[in-house]
Order: sequence, then C-alpha cells, then structure tokens
Amino acid sequence: MKNLKFILVLAISVMAISCGNDDDGTPAGPTLTPALLEGTYNFTFFESEEVIEQQVTGGTATTTITEVGDTFGSSNIVFNANGTYTTSFQYRLTTTTQLENNDPVEETEIIVDSDTGSYTVNDADQTITFDGGNTGDVTSFNNSQLRIEFMDVDVSTDRTSTTNQEFRFERQ
Repeated sequence: MKNLKFILVLAISVMAISCGNDDDGTPAGPTLTPALLEGTYNFTFFESEEVIEQQVTGGTATTTITEVGDTFGSSNIVFNANGTYTTSFQYRLTTTTQLENNDPVEETEIIVDSDTGSYTVNDADQTITFDGGNTGDVTSFNNSQLRIEFMDVDVSTDRTSTTNQEFRFERQ
C-alpha cells in the first residue's frame, strides 16, 4: 500500500512539473492579413463607455455615458483583400447618461449609416486601422468571428475623457 501511494504521488508530481507554459507570445488563431480578413461580417454587438472628468470649482464632476446597441438586423461590414471596406448599419442604440449625483437619463435612437473607406492591419500588434487614423485592438479573429476594441483618452486643460468601445462581428 505504501508503494502504491508513493507511485501515485510520484506520478502526480511528474505530471505537475511537466505541465509548463507553452505560450510563446504569438497570437492564437489565424494570422491577421487583409486576404484572411476578406469577407462579409454581420454586426452583432456594440458597447461603449465614455467617462468624462471635468474640473469644476471645488473638485471634479464625473459624467458617464454608456451606449448599447441591439437589433442589428442585416447590419454588416465587408472587408476586401485590397484594404478597402464597406459598411451598412441599421440598429437601435440606447444611450444612458449619468451625471454625478443625478438620476440617469436614457435615450433610444435608430442608427442608419453606411460608409466606405480603407483599412490596414498589423499582425504583430493585432490591430486594425480605419481610414489612416482610428486604430483598434483585434481581440479575437478566427474563421467565424471578429472582435475589435477601441480606446481613446482625450485630455485638455480642465477635462479628461476616456472612451472604450467594443464591436463584434460574425463571418457570413
């Protein structure tokens, strides 16, 4: 019985030691290139949060603006291998504005928009840049989905605005 316990403990120890970290820092999933990104993606998810900190007499006033999209219908983005894209969006957007120490205010609107432009991708950084300026982190990219997150910080003399946005798409 002692030998069985010893062998069991030894086997577990060997398994625990041999389970190392195989992560070499390369991104999981396919390489991010225009040729692999090419295709039509349905727009399935949108959330945004902007936090505005305004310096006022006696301190800082904070406003939080949250946007949530839904009812995306046939909204989509088409990526072409030549680095161009076309969007066609129609969805409901609910915006909630929360001024510090006040009740939230909620507004709903229907967004209808279409656009064309250019994009570039950076596989090493896992980023996508639209129209030469708006760069987002590609947090997931595989044969069925694409997720992009944007973060922007705007600082002025008496105001700081931090915006985080997430877009999700499913490949058709």
